[in-house]
Amino acid sequence: MSLREITFTSANGRDTIQGWLYTPAAPPRAVVQIVHGLGEHSRRYLHLISALLDAGCAVVADDHAGHGRTAMESGIWGDAGDDAADVVVADELTLQAAAREQHPDLPYVLFGHSWGSMIARAVAMRPEARLDALGLCGIAAGMRGIEQSIDRAALAEVAGSPQSAEPVPGELMGQLFDGFLERFGEDAGPTAWVALDADVVADHGIDPFNNFGAPLSARFVQGFVDLYDRANGEDFYTALPADLPILILAGDQDPVTAYGEGAYHVANRLWDSGHRDVRTRVYPGVRHEVHNEPGTRADVEQEIIALVERAVNGS
Repeated sequence: MSLREITFTSANGRDTIQGWLYTPAAPPRAVVQIVHGLGEHSRRYLHLISALLDAGCAVVADDHAGHGRTAMESGIWGDAGDDAADVVVADELTLQAAAREQHPDLPYVLFGHSWGSMIARAVAMRPEARLDALGLCGIAAGMRGIEQSIDRAALAEVAGSPQSAEPVPGELMGQLFDGFLERFGEDAGPTAWVALDADVVADHGIDPFNNFGAPLSARFVQGFVDLYDRANGEDFYTALPADLPILILAGDQDPVTAYGEGAYHVANRLWDSGHRDVRTRVYPGVRHEVHNEPGTRADVEQEIIALVERAVNGS
């Protein structure tokens, strides 16, 4: 394997995005771009990256503005600047362009988890993305906090104020993550929704590049909600090519996916809008990170590798 560091100035004009291109020793058959979720970083996907490398894929990933090594370098966590929804999408398109420069003729697969599934859907809607397949894991759809609970008027007011770069009020944060712990018992820790496996939850909590507890700025939360709306809006379904291979993965104990219902909802809307190459897996008893849970990780990796095969074979 060769490892190439990729750095570029974020669309916010402030951060230097830190990214990496992993390439197998043999000539790769495809490129897979991994888009990480909220409060984490791209090296939490090393197990998946290794599986993809073994399957002959080049893999490219970065740490978004306000996250991971990018935030370590800037000192700014939980903020992507003004127009955060557009910033993170533009940055992933820049990363894609850098990867295509190294591997210009290979099929290109985009894989996004959680917040990354929102970013990936917004990227896929852009004609310059030119994707050969799309994978959506821990898909953010049917989230009660965004669709029912959050006070959108109050959020818009604080996000449009001179204090927009300050931490969002705690009441709004509580509304955003409404219901995330209610099924996991009175003693559930703040990130119990992440995984059923205690070691995965513990790793999520102690990783200094993860920093899920960092305060989110008001403008970041506004961008998060805006991007959720875009990813789940009608334009997503009409913008995708009808023959694009799509994979949707979720756990049926994951509040981000409305306990599995969000995954089926997106799959059904894709079918109704004429998309026929859609595969959906909802894993019983599993929470958010189906790609990290020991009981599902290998199966998830095989599903993603099968998606790559669909892209390589043009079906």
